[in-house]
Amino acid sequence: MEPQKVSVVIIEDEFVIAEDIRLRLEDHGYEVLATFDKAESALSYTMQENPDLVLADIQLAGDMNGIELVKELQKSRKFPVVYITANSDSATYEKARATHPNAFLIKPFTSANLLATVDLALFNFSSDQVVEQIERQNLSLSPPTDLLINQFLFVRTKGGYRKVLQEDILFVEAFGSYAHIQTTDQRYTLSQNLAHFQRKTPLPNLVRIHRSFIVNINRVDSFEESNVFVQNHKLPLSDNFKADFLKRIHCL
Repeated sequence: MEPQKVSVVIIEDEFVIAEDIRLRLEDHGYEVLATFDKAESALSYTMQENPDLVLADIQLAGDMNGIELVKELQKSRKFPVVYITANSDSATYEKARATHPNAFLIKPFTSANLLATVDLALFNFSSDQVVEQIERQNLSLSPPTDLLINQFLFVRTKGGYRKVLQEDILFVEAFGSYAHIQTTDQRYTLSQNLAHFQRKTPLPNLVRIHRSFIVNINRVDSFEESNVFVQNHKLPLSDNFKADFLKRIHCL
């Protein structure tokens, strides 16, 4: 089973630009659910499909512009939002800032600008940060290796991020200064140790059972005095973490 991709909806009334963004994102592992040239047609679709990211041009043809679209979307839930704009005048900036976007993509842009802006928007959203000014972002910063959004993890891979559902995680294993996330069918390596992962990624179903292991409590098949079994994996259960583990297990 293929890991889930980060899903994107693009609202851009210049067809060439919309297609350019779509192709570049798809080439780098993102899933573009749909593109729209009018906010009105994008509104109901976006609310129904719940994409992981919305890219919206500020200036759109029709009665509703990109800012008004984002305001309507935010009435139902929060989305990571990237505004596409070639206009950075103060009036537009103030209206856009009031909707708390997570990044701005300034036209014209390169593939590097686009991909870094998408990464930045996901990171800002996961960290509950908003953009304070319309300008080209500092793209020299090292990108994060994983992002926590709602009950998802976005794990950085070659060319972008992969969505990992909490329910698909079996366990997380320490590997020196790295950590491995084992899912039902994939293994991902993060450039951070297990303690840092646990602090940064407080998913409610992940429980520490050993200095080298965190397990998804909902994926435990059985356990005994010193071991926890998850699918075909036998994981150690240490005395230091046994009490916390047993509190999360309903035993008859």
